[in-house]
Formats: sequence, structure tokens, C-alpha cells
Amino acid sequence: EGEDLPGSISATAFVAWYNGHPDYVDFDVDLSGERAVVVGNGNVALDVARILLDDPDKLAKTDIADHALEKLRASNIREVAILGRRGIAQAAFTIGEFLAMGDLPGVDVIVDPAELVLDSQSLSAEDSGTLDSSISTRLRIARDFAGRAATDGNKRVVFRFLVSPTAIAGDGKAESITLVRNEFVEAEGRVGIAATDE
Repeated sequence: EGEDLPGSISATAFVAWYNGHPDYVDFDVDLSGERAVVVGNGNVALDVARILLDDPDKLAKTDIADHALEKLRASNIREVAILGRRGIAQAAFTIGEFLAMGDLPGVDVIVDPAELVLDSQSLSAEDSGTLDSSISTRLRIARDFAGRAATDGNKRVVFRFLVSPTAIAGDGKAESITLVRNEFVEAEGRVGIAATDE
């Protein structure tokens, strides 16, 4: 509900906008708010967050579209929340992209350690030392981020796990998003997720 409100933008449109696709030169991207929410946690989601939080002077040295750079220079975005409906073990971003988020100058990476929940199969593999090396590395990086202290005045990228959007609301534009917490469920040896009441 509310997905078609102005301000709710598909990743395809947003990426086309900052990459200078001719069909998106006049696309209206409202960056007047202080928080942006990215639904999904693959490499494109991290790219979107990086574009929204990185120093425009640094972006100016890339091939980013001029119209996007001008808008990003005037942006009020101070925080980007990245939502993953599953856990850290199932996150779709690559290790390099995840690690690079911690290298953005003036940006804190926020991870709630309580959300770094593993499904029973991953937990069992971690306990036995047989957890897939890419999952193990992703988990180690996430735990490192979770242990870092925030710096006053910094922008923030907040990784949320096991949450799904249920509604977007606002008066004529997207102003809020309602999330539901998910939990792991297992049936016939397969791990899935289900929404909770929270």
C-alpha cells in the first residue's frame, strides 16, 4: 500500500537517473528529507546508498550525470536505511561492496547486533566451523560494523535485517514506511521466513 506515492522510486528509475539515461534526465528525485529507505540488500541497494551518502566532490570525478550531481549537492539526506527481508547469511550484496560501505568518509555504518540472527542451518554450520566462507566473512564484517562507535555529525547507513515493508504513507508523497519483523521458519529441511506480529 502506498507504493505509487511520489517519492517511492524503483531502483531501475533511480539508477537510470544518476547514470544519465536520456529518458530520466527530467526525472524528479526529491532529496529534501533527511532519511531515505532502500528496500532490498543486493549490490544495487548498496550502490544507491553510496550515491546518496558519498561526498559530491568525490562523485564529480566519476561519470555521474550532471543533473544528478547538482541535485545531490543540494541533498538533505543524512541517513539511508537498507532493508533486508532475510538475515545476514542470505544477504545478496557481495563482500567487497559491503566492506566498502565502511570506507565512505563521514559515514557511520550502523548494524544492530540483535538483528544478526542466523537460521538454524547457518548457526549449526558456524558452531561446527563449516559455515560457507563468504557467509562467515559477511557475518564477521557485520559484527565489526555493529561494534563500531558512531561519530557525532556523521551521516549514517543503517543495515536492517529480517524486516519487510508493509505500507508507505504520506500526505501526497512518501513520508513514512511501516515494517514488519520477520522470523525464520523451517519445513521439510528448508529455511524460509514468515512475518511476525511485531
